[in-house]
Amino acid sequence: MLFDDPALRQLKSAFSSEKVRKEGFVKATDRGFGFLEVEKDSFFITPDDMKKVMSGDRIVAYLEDDRNGKSHAVPEKLVTPYLDRFVARIDHIAGDKITVSVDNPAIKTKLRADDVRKDKSSKLKHGDWVICKLKKHALKDNCFFANLIEFVCDRDDPKTPWTVSLRRYDLPLVEPADAKFNFLEENLEREDLRELPFVTIDSAHTEDMDDALYIEKNGDTFTLYTAIADPTGYVSEDSELNELASKRSFSIYLPGRDIPMLPRVLSQDLCSLRANEDRPALVGIMTIKADGELVTEKTRFTLATIKSHGKLIYNDVSDYLEGIEEASFKPDDVTKAQLELLVEFTKVRDHYRSTHAATFKNRPDYEFILKDNGALDHIEVNHRRIANQIVEECMIVSNVAAGSFLSENLKSGIFNIHRGFDMKKRRDIVELLNKENCPFEEDKLDTLSEYNRIRRFALDNNNDYLDSRIRKLQEFSEMGIAPGPHYALGVENYATWTSPIRKYGDMVNHRLIKSVIASTVSPKLPDETLLKIMNESKRTNRMAERDVRDWLYVEFLEPEIEKKTAFTGLIFDVSRGGIKVLLEENGAMVFMPYSMMCTDNESLTLVSDSGCVLVKNECVYRLGDKMKVKVVEVNKATRSIIAAPVESVGGLMLPDPYAPKVQTKTQGRRR
Repeated sequence: MLFDDPALRQLKSAFSSEKVRKEGFVKATDRGFGFLEVEKDSFFITPDDMKKVMSGDRIVAYLEDDRNGKSHAVPEKLVTPYLDRFVARIDHIAGDKITVSVDNPAIKTKLRADDVRKDKSSKLKHGDWVICKLKKHALKDNCFFANLIEFVCDRDDPKTPWTVSLRRYDLPLVEPADAKFNFLEENLEREDLRELPFVTIDSAHTEDMDDALYIEKNGDTFTLYTAIADPTGYVSEDSELNELASKRSFSIYLPGRDIPMLPRVLSQDLCSLRANEDRPALVGIMTIKADGELVTEKTRFTLATIKSHGKLIYNDVSDYLEGIEEASFKPDDVTKAQLELLVEFTKVRDHYRSTHAATFKNRPDYEFILKDNGALDHIEVNHRRIANQIVEECMIVSNVAAGSFLSENLKSGIFNIHRGFDMKKRRDIVELLNKENCPFEEDKLDTLSEYNRIRRFALDNNNDYLDSRIRKLQEFSEMGIAPGPHYALGVENYATWTSPIRKYGDMVNHRLIKSVIASTVSPKLPDETLLKIMNESKRTNRMAERDVRDWLYVEFLEPEIEKKTAFTGLIFDVSRGGIKVLLEENGAMVFMPYSMMCTDNESLTLVSDSGCVLVKNECVYRLGDKMKVKVVEVNKATRSIIAAPVESVGGLMLPDPYAPKVQTKTQGRRR
């Protein structure tokens, strides 16, 4: 037959081999069509062809010209589907026929699904939240199909934001079960330091206290004792609990809820450094010079028994130290003397870091206060006060000491590493520094000293734009199992050991330190497998926290639309589509679309590379600048918040943010 003709097959093969193919990611639009994103190029995908793919899929497509001679991409081969395990909602259910909607604003496709749950005790209904796994893909199997593998929560469950966000990233909903734990290190000798007046400084509601402080001063030299809770005295390295802790890697902290890495009987009782109770601890004893320099060769670690002489509260201590008349906290003479020394030490260390590295800008923390039903009641803005600075400086110097100790003795551990500028962006870095009149030596840009000198210049000159751009041109911080520098802190090695109740990496470092000071059997050194698990856990925990915050912010800010409340927004990011703005009053991240900024599309330009907003080619806003904004729309389905400027952008006329939206063919000049 004609269809089996070898010549025809050969001709088809020749045509196919001549096609230009591109591999990239699919990006969907709200209007049905999409684009194939290939590095800096984009290729149109027709609405019909978009039915075969989903936003985020990595595919191979061939380029084809339409009747007008314009090229578009035709999906041909699936490389990596965007969906694998995903959160969805029951869209329709009739008998055993189920349709689900993917909880992703970029994916409009509804999927048929089979209920393959092992536990079917929860009856499914419209609107319920579930976990599915993609079984068939239209580009490969001619249809989309999923397996429904887990019921998450009822559609009306008040805990939905927390439950859905945790299960989205396959995170646990509860802490490990409590059990009876015995202390395993009775045979190890411990110093008796119970008479030293250690104190803890934490938030009022904190139960898992894992650090206590005591300080002395001899002449101009400080001696800081940092006592850290000792869970490795209860959890053996070959136990099931240790295996579970290694997989969790961190305690999870969400607005209004925490999920400890360890059982609460350990984290909040047996290991917690409670006031007036004897506790085993790993203690670092550090010598700090009058100028704030840590004398690393004099650092000593010891196993000890300590007793906290008081649980102090951040705000109470700050009120007292800052001389607020209404302060209710009145320390005894011993605690008063300790606090005065700790303040002196903190100022010395802060000055040292501000001249040898670079200190941090004082950015507030935002605490979510929930109602009894789980709804967000209000947000408390907590600024970095003197008590917070005391603990911060003590923890930093303690972790620098541990980094040096582990590097010198074992060349191994869990190290926090930050390598400064991303030197693949050298040209952008040089261009930025020249424009901002920042002195620098180009051949030293990859050195710790030069990186911090540039950061100090930005801070000393209150150049928030330069500070913001530096953050976007630097490497990401990471964890490593070999010694390495931490440029942002200005040190050669940095290894955290001060939160073993909350971080598995700190437990690892505890065991390594113990192996040196107590001559115990050397523990298993950390490897790349553990490192990968920890880095992934850190990433997913942060995303879960972000998701819950986004969910709560939408509910919290919706009433502000009618009130037309003006907020102070800090420009966080500039993209082709608009500006991300951080609201200083509550910490919410909102998006201001290009269309909300002016009615004259030809006069406004958003430059994403430099983070600038131009009006008639003159810069009117840039990263780090503040502007007044108001919330004009929230989308509960996508957990997104849209804002508009309160005042004119560079003198341009503002559109009415409350008017019905009209699609336009052009959005002005954006690059």
